[in-house]
Order: sequence, then C-alpha cells, then structure tokens
Amino acid sequence: MIEYQLIRSHKRKSIALQVKQGLVIVRAPQYVKESYIQQFVLQKSSWLEVKLLTQNNLLKEQALNHQGIVLSENGFLWFEGIRKNISLTFSSKNCIENHGDSIQITLAQRYKNVDKTRQQKVIKQLVEAWFKQSAETVIAEKVKYFSAQLNLYPSNIKVRQYKARWGSCNNYGQLNFNYLLMMVPDWVINYVVVHELCHLKHLNHSRQFWSLVEAFFPRFKEAKHWLKVHQSHLQWPTQYIT
Repeated sequence: MIEYQLIRSHKRKSIALQVKQGLVIVRAPQYVKESYIQQFVLQKSSWLEVKLLTQNNLLKEQALNHQGIVLSENGFLWFEGIRKNISLTFSSKNCIENHGDSIQITLAQRYKNVDKTRQQKVIKQLVEAWFKQSAETVIAEKVKYFSAQLNLYPSNIKVRQYKARWGSCNNYGQLNFNYLLMMVPDWVINYVVVHELCHLKHLNHSRQFWSLVEAFFPRFKEAKHWLKVHQSHLQWPTQYIT
C-alpha cells in the first residue's frame, strides 16, 4: 500500500490525488470513509508509482548536480570539510550521527508522511542544534590551546550562526564564532581561531596582525583560499531559511 498524507475538507466534494516532492497527498471530503480512500489509492497505484519514481529520480539528479547543502534523502551535507551523503530514516525520536562518508539523520515517525518542505525544516533544525553543540566543544578546546600558545585570552566566547562571517572579535575581548565552522576542515577551524585571537592584540588587519597570524598558523593563506572557494557551498539554501 502506498503511503500518503490525507487532507480532509468540509468544502470538498470529490477525492483528488497529488504527488508533490516525493509525497502522495490525498484530498478528500470530510464524510468519505478511510476504507474507501484506501481503495481509491490502490486503484491509482500504478499511476502513483510512476509519478513517485519520476519525482524521486529528479530529486536525486538535483542533489548530484548541487555542490551545496541538500537536506533530504539522497541529499548532501558538508561536515569537517567533506561533502557527505545524507541517509534518512525514521524511528521513535530525532537524532543525527556521523558515519564515515555519510550523515545518518533519524526523524521521529510523525515526520514520515509530512511533505518534503516540512521534513527539510525539521532536518535543518536538527543539524543546526548538532552543529552548535559540536562547535561549542570543538572551538572552546581550540581557543584554550591557541590562547596558551599566543598568550592571548578572550574575555568570553560565543558560538552562533552568522550570515557573512566565520568569526569576530569586539572591543571587549569577546570572540564570536559561526557554528557552521563544523562544515570546514579541522585545520581551517584552527586558522579562524588563531585569526580571531590575534585580533585581541591587533583589532585590525594590519601588517603586524598578519605577521602574528602567520607566526602561529603558517598555512593561513591556504586556509583563506579554502574558505573563499567553498564559501557559496557552506550556506543554507534560501528555501531552508525561515
């Protein structure tokens, strides 16, 4: 039996079928019995299977041709500098795990038959929470290590999402970092941390600033280039922004 999302309406007088983003949607009058709807879907199963196959193949092709983030089954997510496949499953609760060359995303069963747009929003929320929690731990450890190397210590550290920057330093000595840094390689995170720590001594991009960065992170030009090349791929696509 093909799974579907049922939408009832007092105003509707007939049953209608729709295949949207890989999900079958049945619109039916309020008074129609569930058994009749199931039989109706069964009668149309051949047509629905063709539609589902066509749409799923299109979604796969779009994912393969897109170098950025695609938050769906057969989609992609950047993590630690690697563009990894997303494997989507459903169970009793939401969770996310890194498995080598793939990211295993598990959603609660209640999201199995919702439309893809709703699924993608839930996946994004789950990934955001995972990135933020991971970044808080990773960045705190790196700041502690490089602070000792530089003998420069921030007054505070905050991790959040920024639209156009990976990190910042203010006049009060507070360092701010973008949790989307979890998408970049570990050595590039090191560069961003060293960069912001150096601003504690030089709150500018003067020659003295870059000399200090280079002294503690000689590969800084390579790291800057990596970020520049991948910048457009390491952002949430507009359809995922709410």
